Amino acid sequence: MVTAPEPDCWLHLDVEVRISHIEGRGLFALAPIPAGTPVSRMGGTLATGAQLQAAFDAAALDPAHPYIDTYTVDDDLHLILPPRRPNGYGNHSCDPNLWWIDAYTQAARHDIAPGDELTNDYATSTAIPEFRMACACGSPLCRRTITGNDWQRPDLQRRYADHWTPGLLKRIRGSSTPTAAQP
Repeated sequence: MVTAPEPDCWLHLDVEVRISHIEGRGLFALAPIPAGTPVSRMGGTLATGAQLQAAFDAAALDPAHPYIDTYTVDDDLHLILPPRRPNGYGNHSCDPNLWWIDAYTQAARHDIAPGDELTNDYATSTAIPEFRMACACGSPLCRRTITGNDWQRPDLQRRYADHWTPGLLKRIRGSSTPTAAQP
């Protein structure tokens, strides 16, 4: 069972928002961040798929709130982040330096150097089949298109092992057993 999130987000003190070559703005390390260090803890409100769709529909009608930061936490359970939190500027990479350590926390996947952009693979937190996004992360592992079905890819299941949001990890364990994580 997934615990309730904190009402707000937390971000490591050595992280700031800057212009990103990946997309718009991104999160960047100001100092070395060792592997395993918690970097970002998401907070906000849990919503069912129907409630999330209603929030998307309402946002589409309100130009003052056109964007909603959200990700899949568990089966038909999504976290909606409070608006305009720095955590929401975390960009996607097909070879990220952050990964999930619990339902709401991302930690350094490996040592992160000052100036590095902090990234996560959206496949580890997205299970909405209609989700589709062009990728320009620049990684040699770039998939070019990210989808809400990428969690089903055996190569990603092996790469991230247990470092998925709980709902996706349950789905993966139901379809196959991931092997040890690769850095």
